[in-house]
Amino acid sequence: MFRVLGNTVVRYWQVFLVFWILAVAGVSYVAPEWSSVVQNGEFAFMPADSPSLQGEKLFKRAFPDDLLASSIVLVVRREHGDQGLRPKDLKFIEDTLKPRLEEIAEEQGGFATERKDNNSQTLTSNISRIRTYTDKSIGDLLQSEDNKASLVIVELSTEFLDQSNAQTVESIENLIQNDEVFKQTIEPGLDISLSGIATVGRDMIRAANQSAEATELWTVLLVILLLIIIYRAPILALIPLFTVFVSVQIALSVLAILGDWGWVGLFSGIEVYVTVILYGAGVDYCLFLIARHREELEKECTFKEAISNSIATVGAALAASAGTTMCGIGMMVFAQFGKFQQAGVAMALSLSFVLMASLTLTPALLCLAGRFAYWPQSFNERVAISAGWLTPSSVMARLMQRNWAGSVWETVSQGLLKNPGKIWLSTFLVLFPFALISLACYGNLSYGLLSELPSEDPSVIGTKAVQGHYPAGATGPLTLLFENPDINFSDAEGRDAIEKLTASLLDQKDELGIADIRNMTKPFGIGAADEMEKARNLTGLKKIGALSRIKLIKNYYVSSEPELEHHVTRMDLILEKDPFSHDSMKQLERVKTAVNKGLPDKLKGNTDLYYIGATASISDLKNVTDQDQARIDVLVLASVFIILVILLRRPAISAYLIVSVFFSYLVTLGITFAVFWALDPQNFAGLDWKVPMFLFTILIAVGEDYNIYLITRIDEEQKRLDPVEGVISALKSTGGIISSCGIIMAGTFSSLMAGTLVGMQQLGFALAFGVLLDTFIIRPIIVPAYLIMLYRGYFGSWGKYLGAAQFLETKPRPELDTSHTK
Repeated sequence: MFRVLGNTVVRYWQVFLVFWILAVAGVSYVAPEWSSVVQNGEFAFMPADSPSLQGEKLFKRAFPDDLLASSIVLVVRREHGDQGLRPKDLKFIEDTLKPRLEEIAEEQGGFATERKDNNSQTLTSNISRIRTYTDKSIGDLLQSEDNKASLVIVELSTEFLDQSNAQTVESIENLIQNDEVFKQTIEPGLDISLSGIATVGRDMIRAANQSAEATELWTVLLVILLLIIIYRAPILALIPLFTVFVSVQIALSVLAILGDWGWVGLFSGIEVYVTVILYGAGVDYCLFLIARHREELEKECTFKEAISNSIATVGAALAASAGTTMCGIGMMVFAQFGKFQQAGVAMALSLSFVLMASLTLTPALLCLAGRFAYWPQSFNERVAISAGWLTPSSVMARLMQRNWAGSVWETVSQGLLKNPGKIWLSTFLVLFPFALISLACYGNLSYGLLSELPSEDPSVIGTKAVQGHYPAGATGPLTLLFENPDINFSDAEGRDAIEKLTASLLDQKDELGIADIRNMTKPFGIGAADEMEKARNLTGLKKIGALSRIKLIKNYYVSSEPELEHHVTRMDLILEKDPFSHDSMKQLERVKTAVNKGLPDKLKGNTDLYYIGATASISDLKNVTDQDQARIDVLVLASVFIILVILLRRPAISAYLIVSVFFSYLVTLGITFAVFWALDPQNFAGLDWKVPMFLFTILIAVGEDYNIYLITRIDEEQKRLDPVEGVISALKSTGGIISSCGIIMAGTFSSLMAGTLVGMQQLGFALAFGVLLDTFIIRPIIVPAYLIMLYRGYFGSWGKYLGAAQFLETKPRPELDTSHTK
């Protein structure tokens, strides 16, 4: 098949070239804007039956006026002096700051409103409400105990990672930072900082976009630089680059079209993963094809004959390699977390375009370049490996003629022939401690959002300002939602049940890390006086006003909606830990245990209890992704193993290849843990939670690519040489090209480190190191050393079960040992 393809491409190369140019122009023209087809958010990608999402659905039905979406928090504070905030400061908040915020809402179309008559929602701006210290329901909670800070809450109707929030956050940011008229109204010594989960989301999206742009730029620059260094021929270096560029543009355009049709889902940021994997894999495919082309030219073939022969000889290996990667990465479609599913589909689908381009567009470009492709190394029809246009006596010519990579792998090959067992064991012992580190630290992952952002981002600065005057958990309270159709939470029975649970939690307040509890019995927290008791001591209009306020507060904590009226209540826990910290999830588990034990008998019968808020959502995210990690690990290993068995027809050797790459993954993960801990021991909260999944899937799939290249070449060499010589010959033939591919792919992956998101930096480092480890240690040492020991009969009678039966039967060990010691 690939022989026919090679002949066809060489004969009609102009047609293939025009086809690809028209294809990239056509799909780019019809594809919609990328931003219009991607979905934002994080928790929205969790399964619909996640407990926190179920709780949020109930909350929206029970408390529709509290949209439970996201918010922008302005921290107004006066740090210096013992008096704290002055009356003028509070007047400024109510008479100046709040009206200006209302103006921003009006400029964006007015406050977000909800129309219930037809169950549809009509939104203007995404600002739904502005709360200050004068708010009748929660105003008192916005004042800090030290009276040095007051919060202004701008509640939004959108999720915290919704891109539409950016305009609102930036408008408020411009107001407090750049509006000179407004700044003149601020009292001297008064500071305003921006915080809130929506601000965090805006900074996350901005950092992700900046990372995407930086990654794409550095990917191209690094690929160009590495290709020129490796090939020493600028025109030849441009051929893989153009091939991959076309593939990426077509892949992203096709994904945008499919996303617009609703056939695939796309999350914001997925283009970074697609771009990086296509540049890494695509350049590798082109490198192998061009390397074989050079080999064919040395056999006295014409330029076009060499192209046809190259496709015929390596086409199957490239297709098998791409198929292995596509299948391995495609296993992510079985994940429950939506982003993993979408990444698996997008990357697997995109790899098909770069494979087709490598087998058709790259040869067409070689035909177009002709004898100029290898300039300045040659200027002849039958290209020789020489300096070509350069003077033979020049330093550059002598450097070009020297086969540095070949001499390195010649030395490695001789070492493996002499002491395969010692080299294998010593290499394993050096790497094994890092594999143990990865196993020991495997669960030490960070789910924090703020830990991903640079310390100078507004949301990080603002959060620190909040935590300077309020409990760390104030930025994201943990809400307990109780639903019981048999209990009226507005009467004495329901009130008594909540009071008993509150008392139980207060008894364990320090152990549970609870800073405050707010519910219908303690609407302003555990330190505030009882509102009903205060109302009883009042008379006249003051008493009426106090009772009206109590009723309003009760509606805040007990649902008044039809069907759920009086049967749903909420309890807000303010925890001492940052809701995005790693420890907050452990704290949540302790709270859950305490709530279950302290739940009164009246609430145990028919009560549905939900936990909602940032900590609860992150906990659900962790549970889902942990399950996905275990499931995808098994599926990827199994699928790649099956493909290897089909391709190689050697189950035992295929199993060893799988184990070797899995070992490489563990070592890489351990190294990554060690490096990022060493960079910042005090603040290291663990690797970002996405790193193990993407690292495992990509590294296993890509790592087996190199094994396929090596093993297929070993099979080819063993047809004319004895088993051990076949291994050595294949190592020498593929060593340089696989190492070059590894450097290119590692350089591509390292471009992920150009962004500001810590998670992307960690993933970029891990992928780059893992590829280098695989191409310089695992593939050229761990695998060949094992095969040499196997074919020499080092494993005795077990050798026939480990994949060397045919060789051991025809060539006993002494004969092999003698042949290699001469």
